[in-house]
Amino acid sequence: MTQKSNYFKLGLFLILAFALAAAMLIAFGAGQFLKTETLAETYFNESVQGLNIGSEVKYKGVKIGAVKSITTPTKVYDVASNYVLVTFSLSEDCYVGQTGKNPAERMKKAVGDGLCVFLSFNGLTGSAYLETDYKKNGPDDLQITWTPENLYVPSRSSNIKQVSDAISRAMETLGSLDLQKMKNDLSALLKGLNITKVSAQAEGLLKELRQTNKDLAKILSSGRVQQILTDTGSSVADLKQIVHRAKVPIKQTLADINAASGSFKRMATGLEQDYEGKLGEMSKKMDTVLANLEKTSRLLENMIWTNADVIEKTIGNLEDTTDNLNQFTRELRAYPGRILMEAPPAPKTSTSGKEK
Repeated sequence: MTQKSNYFKLGLFLILAFALAAAMLIAFGAGQFLKTETLAETYFNESVQGLNIGSEVKYKGVKIGAVKSITTPTKVYDVASNYVLVTFSLSEDCYVGQTGKNPAERMKKAVGDGLCVFLSFNGLTGSAYLETDYKKNGPDDLQITWTPENLYVPSRSSNIKQVSDAISRAMETLGSLDLQKMKNDLSALLKGLNITKVSAQAEGLLKELRQTNKDLAKILSSGRVQQILTDTGSSVADLKQIVHRAKVPIKQTLADINAASGSFKRMATGLEQDYEGKLGEMSKKMDTVLANLEKTSRLLENMIWTNADVIEKTIGNLEDTTDNLNQFTRELRAYPGRILMEAPPAPKTSTSGKEK
């Protein structure tokens, strides 16, 4: 009975152990099984040697996903293309410099702002991974005639591909050069140069330079130049002495100018204080006089407008009186006897016959 009891306990322990292990597996693995993946894809127009399934996808060195598959668009979309199709998954904590509720939303914003993916290599091991970053030169202009099934992330050439393309272009340029033609042109140029003539001209130039140097040394060593230098030194010394002597008078003159400026300022301040009240009073009186003049002018204007008819009639009478006086004066000049109440003489009549 005891042995059967032990077997029962052992079996029960094993069952409980298996049940506990299964529960732990379900608890820790359910998240991975129920977890939804965000897939994205890109295309390369170069070799992806060194890139494998499971290789990391990084954003400036931070892991944001992993490579899921490496194939070609021809196999997936049944189109003619020489590109390589790489599909990769994005982790939930994928933040490529953008904010959003999920990785797909954040990646779409990043692609809109110029994010692209390119191949990068781990040192000398040769293993490759996908790097994402915002590049100034932007992604490559790949011709895609199909609609991607997943989120599309543009790609650009890797640094190795860019260097290789540059070297290839340089080699093509060197290959296109006609070295034989360049050699023949150089030979013709050398033959066209008259080396003997050039050498003779160079020798003559050197002789002229030597002679010029000798003449210059002779001029500098002459007594006249030494005398000029001595006189120049004496003139400079005299000038220094004059400037030194003139310092004291100049300083005294500046002091006098400052004193005169202070006196003038004080005088102007005194005048301003003395005449400020008087000028104000005169200004008030002038305002009163101007007001009176304006009042008088208005009164005269009113009088003129009120007595306009009388004034006009008086002016007319004055004009008539002036005309009468003028006429009387003319008659008085012609007939002075009118003052004595004499009648004016009768006018003379002309006769047709001759006087006897």
